[in-house]
Amino acid sequence: MSRLGLMTQVLLSLALFNWVANSLFFHSLAEEVIPSSWEEFQRHGPPLLSLGHIRTRSASEIKNSSWSVGCETLDRDYAVYDNYRDYVGPLGAVRARIQAGWAKCEKAKGIYEWAWLDHVIEDLLHQGVHPWVCICYGNPIYPGGGTPNLGGGLPQSDEALAAWDRWVEAMVKRYRGRVIEWEIWNEPDLGRTEERLPQYVKLFVRTAETIRTVDPQAKILALAVCSPTSSMIAPFLKELQRQDKLHLVDAITFHGYTRRPEDLYRGVVSLQNLVREFDPRIELIQGEAGCPSVEHPIHALAKYPWTEFSQPKWYLRRMLGDFSHRLRSSVFTIVDIRYPEVLLSMGLLRANDNKEVLYKKPAYYAVQHAMSVFDSSVRPSGPVDVSYSGERSVRVVACQKGDQPLLAIWFDGEVPSDSLDWVPVDLSLENVRFRSPVYVELITGRAYHLPPDSYRQEGPRLTFKNLPLWDSPILIMEQTQLELRSDQ
Repeated sequence: MSRLGLMTQVLLSLALFNWVANSLFFHSLAEEVIPSSWEEFQRHGPPLLSLGHIRTRSASEIKNSSWSVGCETLDRDYAVYDNYRDYVGPLGAVRARIQAGWAKCEKAKGIYEWAWLDHVIEDLLHQGVHPWVCICYGNPIYPGGGTPNLGGGLPQSDEALAAWDRWVEAMVKRYRGRVIEWEIWNEPDLGRTEERLPQYVKLFVRTAETIRTVDPQAKILALAVCSPTSSMIAPFLKELQRQDKLHLVDAITFHGYTRRPEDLYRGVVSLQNLVREFDPRIELIQGEAGCPSVEHPIHALAKYPWTEFSQPKWYLRRMLGDFSHRLRSSVFTIVDIRYPEVLLSMGLLRANDNKEVLYKKPAYYAVQHAMSVFDSSVRPSGPVDVSYSGERSVRVVACQKGDQPLLAIWFDGEVPSDSLDWVPVDLSLENVRFRSPVYVELITGRAYHLPPDSYRQEGPRLTFKNLPLWDSPILIMEQTQLELRSDQ
């Protein structure tokens, strides 16, 4: 071997060693780094006797639930799937939303590059997570093909639309039986509705019909609008009804970002009523909702001082709000996303500008605990009569886990705060019966003993004295319904 060849081999070996070392370092870093925010949560529990922690369950252990997690933007390389893949299954979400990315799949006309999408879909399925795929965005290799970014133009020319049809057909054929839900476009209402609506209706109908031709069993999700009050929803449904195409819609997905999570639900109820008038068969899905962990100058929930203390409270309040309104619900997003203009901190995992995972935020654990408890064995049981002491507004979500009651309770009057203080509240509920209730703090996942003198069951009336509450959901549930791991 020549000296040049030997030097080349040595340099390649060193480069490989550095790559492996860096990969191992960042792979293990999230397991080793404990953020100070998580340590603070651990130190500020309610003044009760600890029983242990919730035993979390991975997606493969959960038969079914209403939860999804966002694995978006891989189509634009704003995140790297392999950097966070080890955290998806253990989170407990049984579904994951991904974006297919026409421009990433077809970089040269008629030549499809599937390897990246194959890898993501197969790995998710291996972890027990079912991918649902958003079909987007445009592709500038075709004149009039639209643009490959959020809020960009839809494909409109005859040549581009024909190429779009071919790509959709090839993709659905490739993943038939593995992907059963296809969402058509993302946030088409970014822009003027009167201009975007006819473009989107045209794209939706041809795409849905292509999907149904290839896979008649596929479920088709429409709209993915920015808000449940989007001005595009009603005219979209009216136009499909006029064209006799409502049968193409299995579900409508909507997004929604409000600083106080509970502010969303007046719009949700109105949307539920609207959709029921057109076709009660159509499901509503909350397809994207997240909260930053730092203040951002742009994007959703911008210009507000979010932290790793307020973020998990927001996620839990949003999840329990969605659950109480019987919505399938997706958490946006599994990891911080490196947009061109900002590192978007809505992730459950903290990442850096190189898209490497640094650590699990408190929000990861909070969401993991909620997903472990609220599987398909739990169902909301409707409003409950409640009275309580103090001036702060209290929200109670009543559920049944199997044949036993489960309550989620929190202060809901304000935007989630950084405060770790607990406030004792006297609280009474009607038509709720417990035998041996325990108290669960969902962020840390720690269960606590409720002293016998802290609650009283008198027939259908349940009364708590000095129940510790804060602006994040706590649970009251039967101890027999809770699987714990020891604190030791």
